[in-house]
Amino acid sequence: MQTLEIKKGIHWVGVLNATLRAFDVVFKTRYGSTYNSYLIQSDKPTIIDGVHAKFASEYLDKLRSLINLKDIHYIVVNHTEMDHSGALGCLLKEATNAQVLSTKTAALFLKNILHMDFKGKAVEDGECISLGNKQLKFIHAPYWHWPDTMFTYLEEDHVLFPCDGFATHFCDERMFDDRIDDFSEDFRHYFEHIMGPYRKKMLEAIEKIKNLDIQLIAPSHGPILRTDPWKYINAYKEWSTPRKDPNKRQVLIFYVSMYGNTKRMAEAVARGASTMNTEVKSFDAANVSPEFMRCEIESADGILFGSPTMNGDAVRPIWDIIDIMFSVNVKGKKCATFGTYGWSGEATRLMEERLKGLKLNVVQPSLKIVFTPTEEDLKKCSIFGYDFAKSLTSSS
Repeated sequence: MQTLEIKKGIHWVGVLNATLRAFDVVFKTRYGSTYNSYLIQSDKPTIIDGVHAKFASEYLDKLRSLINLKDIHYIVVNHTEMDHSGALGCLLKEATNAQVLSTKTAALFLKNILHMDFKGKAVEDGECISLGNKQLKFIHAPYWHWPDTMFTYLEEDHVLFPCDGFATHFCDERMFDDRIDDFSEDFRHYFEHIMGPYRKKMLEAIEKIKNLDIQLIAPSHGPILRTDPWKYINAYKEWSTPRKDPNKRQVLIFYVSMYGNTKRMAEAVARGASTMNTEVKSFDAANVSPEFMRCEIESADGILFGSPTMNGDAVRPIWDIIDIMFSVNVKGKKCATFGTYGWSGEATRLMEERLKGLKLNVVQPSLKIVFTPTEEDLKKCSIFGYDFAKSLTSSS
């Protein structure tokens, strides 16, 4: 695929990577990804974002097919991660008249990425720069998902360039959201893995752009969004907004149950916790996607974890939930553990140790029951839940 005019005078000049199956090593990309870069052919020709270093030759060839590289006036770097800035050094060697526009943080990062001299300008939040017949507006959006990030808005064409915002790891040469297959699951997956840890920052930036007349979103990965751009913005807003009753404390219970015994414990714990005017949400960890739990975890006042002991350890799905919390603000959040066992019972202790390592506050001793809980055991579970919910009303 060569270049693509996405609006009159605005060209996609990125690259497709359909065979990519893991982005940044750990992010699974079942349909590959794209590295989207854009050329605005205005009085002062401008590049928005760039591509990975390994595609530098292909990228420069595409640009040369549209413009003499020495005629490029500005290169906007919305975000400096190397999948966007990797080819920038090669471009700057030929685009010798170009000035790099970025945030102050991004400019600092670029010095340590490029290790070369270049003309640059740090733009302020809300600053506008004229391209002659068009105008760019810059909106700082730190922690989308790096501290250096900004959005760029092309006012006359009503196009938002949010770099990694509203992006998707999804490769399809048809490019536009109304031309390709359903990518909604991948769009949500991208949000949860990459943007989800910064939900508060999502809402702050969305507030900044709420009055813009955005008619097309041109992100740095995946489909270009033109059918209903605000659908995607509002999805981010919904996923980033805490979901809890402000008048109630909220308790999450995550459990795994092999033969129903730990589930019975979890149900009794939930009954006890709910008597304290507490909103209780209970999840079988084996049946949820951990990345979709980040917002629930952030919103909760306290979290309980239940697992049987198997081979001297907690069961894998509960570890998957706990492991996702490294990317969520959980410092000081109250927690406790419970579970069933046959003869050793290490699961609760091991969960406690990991939770303490993540800086959560284990507020009460774990509750362990041998094999099948009796009615008396279930009463203990109810008291365990009640005591935990009560702890949420104190500052300790």
